Amino acid sequence: FFLAKLKHVDRRPERSQLRAMANVSPDLIWGCVKNTSAFLRKGRFPGVSFSTEPGNLTNMASFKASGLANKKTIDIVQLEGGKLQLTTNVTDFEGTMRKPARMKRTTVLSKNMTAVAKTLTAVTADTFYRADLKRAAIAKACALKMSVKRKASGSKAKPARKKWEWL
Repeated sequence: FFLAKLKHVDRRPERSQLRAMANVSPDLIWGCVKNTSAFLRKGRFPGVSFSTEPGNLTNMASFKASGLANKKTIDIVQLEGGKLQLTTNVTDFEGTMRKPARMKRTTVLSKNMTAVAKTLTAVTADTFYRADLKRAAIAKACALKMSVKRKASGSKAKPARKKWEWL
């Protein structure tokens, strides 16, 4: 008898509420995340903080490079076999608001460094996505490609010189 009197209540948020949640200010997110993120790495150098968050190309803890606070991010990850994976966020939230798997666009880059640089330039500067990250994206891709070459050739990095070696 008691269950018959209860009305069905739809607990899903309305579309306008979802749009409001998706449009949180990046400055507000950065204010919440900048000192309390699990990705922060504070090291030996005073005044310099590093971050390991996805979407942060330079690994510096700053608003410009943050992968959590910015809506438009670029991430480059090394795959097996020397291939690189480029990941960008989809900026049209209307169609992907309830589908988080579709909010990221991935591209596999397996060509030489010249082709990779052209692709990164096309993705960043030519489409007005994040032109300020063009140099950082190319630098990270180059570093990842060089690390694969170093592993393949078998050459090792030069050992660090001792501080007081001349004594």
